[in-house]
Amino acid sequence: MVRTLVRFFISYAHADESVCNSLLRQLQTQMAPSATYEFQLWDDRAILPGERWEAEILQAIDESHLGLLLVSPAFLGSPFITNTELPRFVGSESKPAIPVEVQAVNFARHDLKGLQDHQLFRLDRKKPFGKCTGSNQTRFVEQLYDQIERRLKRLGF
Repeated sequence: MVRTLVRFFISYAHADESVCNSLLRQLQTQMAPSATYEFQLWDDRAILPGERWEAEILQAIDESHLGLLLVSPAFLGSPFITNTELPRFVGSESKPAIPVEVQAVNFARHDLKGLQDHQLFRLDRKKPFGKCTGSNQTRFVEQLYDQIERRLKRLGF
């Protein structure tokens, strides 16, 4: 069976690298045996020394089908993310995105940079990945994977 290629651009704050790496490792394990999709995840660790990092990021966004936005206070506070990456996934002419809360965000006090109009994925709609341990991390990733496949079907992939 031929699987449909889906390219994700991963947007995250380097301050959250540890929790994001954990989430992405587990998510890739869930994605690998998909019967429907072949997933390619790109993040800035793919940039080789000497390459122009901003040009590489913009090209990766252009070549992606969707954004996987790993949202946290550090993500929302990053000038590069909010000025360069986020506008390509939030707004009327943007690419589809799946925002995932990796660290707790204060929805009443933080500037969500346009994400307030988007449903953020959280375990049971209330718990970010960084607050999950053990079997709850597994449940988080399993439910996220299920929601990603459902969203892709809705988008016509």
